[in-house]
Amino acid sequence: MKQEIKIMSKDEINDFLSNQKIGILSLSENNSSYSIPLAYSYDGENIYLTLGPQGRKMECIKKNKNVCFVVYHQPPSTAGGMPEWQSIICNGVIERLIDSESIEKAVRSGEKHMGMPEGTWNGLLEKTLQAPEASCFWKISIVEINGRQT
Repeated sequence: MKQEIKIMSKDEINDFLSNQKIGILSLSENNSSYSIPLAYSYDGENIYLTLGPQGRKMECIKKNKNVCFVVYHQPPSTAGGMPEWQSIICNGVIERLIDSESIEKAVRSGEKHMGMPEGTWNGLLEKTLQAPEASCFWKISIVEINGRQT
């Protein structure tokens, strides 16, 4: 039996991204690709990430700010049935957040997305604002987004 794959509506995509916590950031460098799983938050427009300051990901981002972010979910299968799944693919441009307004927006988005009360990350916010040019907060401005589900 062939499983029907459906295109997700904008509302379904927003609901899905708002309820998941982990995605895969895919980067490219020269003729090579690099993907890493990361916690994220989503505010209905942008995807926010925290990235450490070192490693291969930073080298890739320096060379190419165009990224792909994938969020996928497959609930436990029902016995004898075809597995269900949902998948979102976002293409966008990644940028480090260095102004106080954008950093605070990312912090509040992260708190909300993770189910934490507003202010939980105030210590992190204050520390980041002391040296915003070294912020670990990043934003993916979504250029194209598509969702599929069974």
